[in-house]
Amino acid sequence: MKIRPLPDTDLARIAVLSGVLQRKALLQMRGGHAPFSYEPLRKSFADILNVTPVLFGATDLTEWSKIVASIRRARTTPEGIDANLAAAKALYEFASDHAIVGRPHEFFPMQTGGGQAVKLWHSMLLTLDGSKAIVPFIDPRRSKKLTSEARRFAFSMMHERIRVADPDLAAVELAVGQFTAPEKGPRKATLYTAEGQPLFSLGDLEDMIATTYRLWTEICQERAAEARRKGTGTSGPLL
Repeated sequence: MKIRPLPDTDLARIAVLSGVLQRKALLQMRGGHAPFSYEPLRKSFADILNVTPVLFGATDLTEWSKIVASIRRARTTPEGIDANLAAAKALYEFASDHAIVGRPHEFFPMQTGGGQAVKLWHSMLLTLDGSKAIVPFIDPRRSKKLTSEARRFAFSMMHERIRVADPDLAAVELAVGQFTAPEKGPRKATLYTAEGQPLFSLGDLEDMIATTYRLWTEICQERAAEARRKGTGTSGPLL
């Protein structure tokens, strides 16, 4: 049977847990889909973060009204529009406060030993406050977002795919952007960097991913078997 890949954020969040907690977290993902996607936000990253090709040079930050209009055109629920706008506004204000400029730089997914392709970064190089370049990963979730250990997992993946794979980027900073999630009021963006963080080795990453996908495969197979039983009207063995 075909096993649905785990979203990269969930893989990072779950792979760092113990076996029992991993299984519990994976069981919570068994049914349904998220009520909305942050894809409208991701499609607006270039405008929000002032990412332009080197050929055109730095440009002024895109007007907020244009970003709002773009997100509102997305095919999603009213809840999804509000959630995307809340995260976009927080990121837009952060970009403005820190004079962020950037350029596109293609970073392909990292292929793991088990055949999974993981991408916990965005294909861009940013500069904040005129400092050195960073490669970001933006996690806009309000719940089930990256924990500190999951950020460590993400930084480790980024290190292997970006710094190790390309010596020209050995000194680039790695960053994860996240947001507050108040019940009322605007969200605020925070940027965490890999500076001073102990990183997992490539072997550790491969082992964690393999363990998580082994459990995920078991759960998917259990779900398929349960669906077959319900389809045939049986609740257990016939003999």
